[in-house]
Amino acid sequence: EHLLKADELKKLHSMIIRRVTGEPFQHIIGKAPFYGRDFIVNRNVLIPRTETGILIDRLKENGKVQSLLDIGTGSGCIAITCALENLSEKIYATDISPDALNVVWANMQLHKVDGIQTACHDFLNNSFKSKFNVVVSNPPYIRADEIDNLQVEVRDYDPEQALTDGSDGYVFYRRFAEKFNNLISPGGYMLLEIGGNSHKEDVEIIFSAVGLQSEYFRDMQGDYRIVEVRK
Repeated sequence: EHLLKADELKKLHSMIIRRVTGEPFQHIIGKAPFYGRDFIVNRNVLIPRTETGILIDRLKENGKVQSLLDIGTGSGCIAITCALENLSEKIYATDISPDALNVVWANMQLHKVDGIQTACHDFLNNSFKSKFNVVVSNPPYIRADEIDNLQVEVRDYDPEQALTDGSDGYVFYRRFAEKFNNLISPGGYMLLEIGGNSHKEDVEIIFSAVGLQSEYFRDMQGDYRIVEVRK
């Protein structure tokens, strides 16, 4: 029942044109929902996916921990949700992109969260000095030769380094397997997002090859989406 004014109509037309050309509506409105809350997003971070919320569900089931590290935090949606849901006493969040960390800080202000320690960190080439009860991550897992086949909304607007490892899609999982003992405190575990059913078998082989146990959890579409890794 509200009649649009001329300037409002112009803004609406501009938004429609942006959407028609493939720009995600989350970028157009500057926010995206995750686990019941809105988070600031732009072209510097991956748009949060509903399926990633299963990771939060699993953390809740396992119970609160002393320390949690979110590697490749992007918008910060996982780390900030963990803080808001009181899932860990201490929360750390890292990303290789300084621009992504700017989005994290904006989201921390938005949600009035100030207890998360952030750092710019290259996980593939640098180690951590501390160990954590839980390490969570939604790492890049799309194969480099599959990027061109993605939807325009993903291929042209999500940051490429958040989508692909530039190789076969398993580089980060090999690194997680290699660094498990250096990262995880006794009795701790990793929770990682994976690329669905086709990804599960090879991820399982990677972790079992170094003596680690892995358990898999499905999303609402029935695809394997989260792996929990323990000693």
